[in-house]
Amino acid sequence: MNVLDVMRPFVDEGSSLTMVELYVDEDLSGQCVGVRLAFSEKEFFVHAEGIDDSICVSEAFPAALSDGAIRTVLAPAEWISAIGYPILWAWVMTNTQGRIDGLQIEFGTVDHPSITLQIVVRASTLVLRTL
Repeated sequence: MNVLDVMRPFVDEGSSLTMVELYVDEDLSGQCVGVRLAFSEKEFFVHAEGIDDSICVSEAFPAALSDGAIRTVLAPAEWISAIGYPILWAWVMTNTQGRIDGLQIEFGTVDHPSITLQIVVRASTLVLRTL
């Protein structure tokens, strides 16, 4: 299943974000290797595919995040500010090799300024940005 196929039900259902959790790898100096976005009844995980540095999104907990050196941490305040809002839009970013290596998600409502979160794969880790 591709990234947007996993994302589509979350956009269509309009459920609000309830939790953001980051997975960091102690063997990689605490760099982010996974993100969990939870909604009222469902959740999805984002991580990097190490073979080709593409982005992976799944509703099941990825085996790639089961390594003993990986621990969970709180998300940055900017990301936590998206809690309570539904996904309005989701985009993928494709690199010059044709691989999907980024995901951009916009949270908000029509009467509230949107919060746009971006996840980009770099060297098998995730770079998190707020736009």
